[in-house]
Amino acid sequence: MQYAALLDFGSTYTKVACVDLAARQVVMTDRFPSTVHIDARIGLRQCLEAVESVIGKKAASKALRVASSSAAGGLRMAVVGLTRSLSISAGRNAAFGAGAKIMANFFGRLTAEDASALEKSNSEIVLLCGGYEKGNQDIVLHNAEVLSSCAASIPVIYAGNSDVGPVVREMFRQSGKECFLAENIIPAVGKMNTGPAEEIIRHVFMKRIVNMNGMGGVQDELGELLVPTPAAVLTAGELLSTGTERDEGVGPMMLVDVGGATTDVYSFEANRSYQYARLTGAPEPYAKRTVEGDMGMRESSICILQEVGAEILAKEAQVSKEALEAAVQKRLTDTSILADSDAEWRMDQALCREAISISVRRHAGRTERIYSKGAREIQRGKNLAEVETIIGTGGILVNGENSRELLQAAALADGEDERILIPRKLQTLVDHDYIFYAAGLLRAHDEDAALAIMKASIRV
Repeated sequence: MQYAALLDFGSTYTKVACVDLAARQVVMTDRFPSTVHIDARIGLRQCLEAVESVIGKKAASKALRVASSSAAGGLRMAVVGLTRSLSISAGRNAAFGAGAKIMANFFGRLTAEDASALEKSNSEIVLLCGGYEKGNQDIVLHNAEVLSSCAASIPVIYAGNSDVGPVVREMFRQSGKECFLAENIIPAVGKMNTGPAEEIIRHVFMKRIVNMNGMGGVQDELGELLVPTPAAVLTAGELLSTGTERDEGVGPMMLVDVGGATTDVYSFEANRSYQYARLTGAPEPYAKRTVEGDMGMRESSICILQEVGAEILAKEAQVSKEALEAAVQKRLTDTSILADSDAEWRMDQALCREAISISVRRHAGRTERIYSKGAREIQRGKNLAEVETIIGTGGILVNGENSRELLQAAALADGEDERILIPRKLQTLVDHDYIFYAAGLLRAHDEDAALAIMKASIRV
């Protein structure tokens, strides 16, 4: 085959990119208003017709067809672990790596109040973990009993101490609830094994997506399982960072995707101790994703306003406090609005800058001094201080004029606490072709072509 048609079914748009595999070039991209809430096959047909108009029907009929989806807001998950620093952190890494978003976290012995909060969290699946291999069983079994007895009929993935895996699954079976067993995500001290749990999370997500309007027909026509869009972007970023056997990658880097409701942050760097601080908590993966559900340009703009403060945000945007508050209210009421004046554009930029700043600092680790015998610095989370490249994607960063300046918000500011392990200096680039989802889909079939189209897309 000479071409690949790579599609993404989102809640707002259905997108397509066509790649010439021999030339390793993007030959066309297009997007159409999403039809996933009516019949996803309409959007599929529009995309394929757009491909046919460029490369012809015969070539299009033979093209590789693969798709991702973030429709319906992605998979909403809850994580239940033994401790905040270990199993909760590892569970969140597994969920984010699979393309999910976290609605609730619980650790230690679940209480009746926790079970009630879980039922109200709107989660669609629970990741239950905790205990090294041959380690803790008591709390894990208690939590499994609470979850299997609660009113919510939410599927559970158990990825803790495997010694009690069969017992845990039997608890849920007797309660008439689904339970999937995965390998322990933290089998031993200093070891991380999130891959098996991530595979099951993606399977559950795709099973849910296929039940949406027309998505079953889309999957039948494509002949391949759909992939969660954030998972596709994560695997694309990892490829760009590490490269292939034939072509080197760009090295350690970050990727920021600012959307209307959320901001996704991806980092690609081996975790290292900062200035000899002692590493603590769950091991950090090379390829890491986090999603901030309260940092977005439209649905979540009120959260940015509340966190930063109206006066500070208004000063950034060079507008009055009243004008800013009215603009945020307008964005909450109509999430599809576009900036139509200089003042509106400055307010969008201020929201974007703060979304990047806050989200990157939440994503990164930090050091702190502990006061005990032999007091020393400890490090929690991922050290990104030496990362020097950041790539922006998402509407305002792809289409805006000041994207490079906005991305600098991810770097340590003058006078800022150096214990925050974010980049000290940054080269800023933009994914001009909005191609990362497509490269992630293509990677399994032709990683050299996938790498080439990303390198062609990222520019100053």
